[in-house]
Amino acid sequence: MRSAIARALRGTAAAVSLLAFAALFLALRARVTAPTVLGGLAAVAVATLLAAVGPSGVRQLLGRGEPGRGDDRGPTAEGDAWLDETGDDAPWTDRADRAAESDPDWWLARLDPALDDAWNRWADAALTVGLAALGIGSLALLATYPGEDPPLGLAVLGVFGLNGALVALPFLFEGD
Repeated sequence: MRSAIARALRGTAAAVSLLAFAALFLALRARVTAPTVLGGLAAVAVATLLAAVGPSGVRQLLGRGEPGRGDDRGPTAEGDAWLDETGDDAPWTDRADRAAESDPDWWLARLDPALDDAWNRWADAALTVGLAALGIGSLALLATYPGEDPPLGLAVLGVFGLNGALVALPFLFEGD
């Protein structure tokens, strides 16, 4: 029971961390967000990343840690069970990409390997709910905008949030 709760909390923290880092990226790109909001997003993102994967995940995100699964075996290409193929037979899958040693220069690209060990069904659920809330919230803000010329960014964010939630929804029902 205790390990199931720990997995649920760890997965939820991983999804919240992903959402917070994505929001931080969008806020930095928009260049209109207050520094206190940027600091708050960064604090939530790092705190939940620490809760999900520990200090090694933060070091990996900063580019100082070693990518991989945290053991001495090194990364391996897993097979795609849905297609009944091994990693060598299906070089086009993302599992073959993960097996290759890489050091991405973009900090947001290092987030996936850092959260990989903590990701589970709870993370899929939290990501789906978070993206849906982002989409619905953006569309609600767009509908209640007091001016004549509402910002197009809210419509784009609403569509992307709802679309992302719909894309993430099947992962909730995928068997392990």
